[in-house]
Amino acid sequence: MTDQPVRLIAADMDGTLLGINNQIPRQNIDAIREARAAGITVAVCTGRFPENAYLKLEDSGIRCPIIGTNGAQIVDEGLRPLISHSMEGETARQVLEILLSMGADAFIYGPKAVATLRPDARHHTEVSHGDRARALGLAYLHGPEEARKLTEGPVHKFYVCNNVPLEPVRKALEQVEHVWVTSSAPENIEVMPEGIDKGRGLREFAALQHISMSQVMALGDYDNDIPMLRSAGYGVAMGNACRAAKEAARFVTGNCWDGGFAQAVRAWALKDGGEGYRADAAQPGHAGPDPLP
Repeated sequence: MTDQPVRLIAADMDGTLLGINNQIPRQNIDAIREARAAGITVAVCTGRFPENAYLKLEDSGIRCPIIGTNGAQIVDEGLRPLISHSMEGETARQVLEILLSMGADAFIYGPKAVATLRPDARHHTEVSHGDRARALGLAYLHGPEEARKLTEGPVHKFYVCNNVPLEPVRKALEQVEHVWVTSSAPENIEVMPEGIDKGRGLREFAALQHISMSQVMALGDYDNDIPMLRSAGYGVAMGNACRAAKEAARFVTGNCWDGGFAQAVRAWALKDGGEGYRADAAQPGHAGPDPLP
C-alpha cells in the first residue's frame, strides 16, 4: 500500500527533539519551520506537563500544540485546554501513600499545579522559570501535606525519582488498580491513569485535527513513547532510543544530539532525499540526555 503523505508530526521532547544540554538544536528548529511551511502540523507529545513544555519551547521561539503529561493533557499552542484525563481520587491517594511509605521522592502533576513530596525539593521549572511559570497560573506546592491536598482534585501523573531503588517501588505501584506504570528513562517511574498514554493522546489530537493516523509521524526514544510509535503511520525511533522503542518503530533516525529529528522530518515527511534507515535491524541505542520531569 502506498504511504499517505504526512500531515501531522508529533515529537517527544527529552531524548528526541532536545539535544545537548536539553536545548533544541538549530537544525530541528529549521525543520519545524520547513514542515509548517509545507502545511504540516507540528506538535510535541511529551511526558512534561503543558506549562513545562510551553516554557522550554518558548525559549527557542516555538509555539505549537502540546500533548502533555504522557497524553493526559492536550492543549493548543496558547495553552488552552482541549482534552484532559486524570486519576481517580482514591487511586491517586493510594499511589501517594505508597511513595511516602517507601521514602521515594516524586513530583505530582495536577491542573496548573506541581507538588513535591519533600518540603525542600523544587521542580526544575520553579528554579529556572519560576516567575514566568507563575505568570502562566502555575502553583508550586511542597511537602506531604500539600501533596495530599493536591490529590483531593484531579491528578494527571506521578513522576518518581531514583533516590531509592526503583524496582521495589515499581512492583508496589504495579499492584495498584486503575494505573499504568511506565518510564521515560531508566532513572524514573511514571504513574498514569489507566488507559492514558502517548498513543491515545496522539490519536485524540489527530482526531481533533481530522487527520488519519496513517498520516501521522511520531518520534520518540523510550518506553513511554512506544504506544505512539505503534499508533502512527510513520513511527520513528531515535538512534539513541532503547531497544524496545526501536522494535516498536517503523523507522530509525539519527541520534537526538545529531539532529535526528530534522533528519527524519526531511527524509519521510518532506521527502527531500535526506538520510534515514528502516528499523528492521535496530540495535540498542546509547542513552540520550537525562529527561527532566
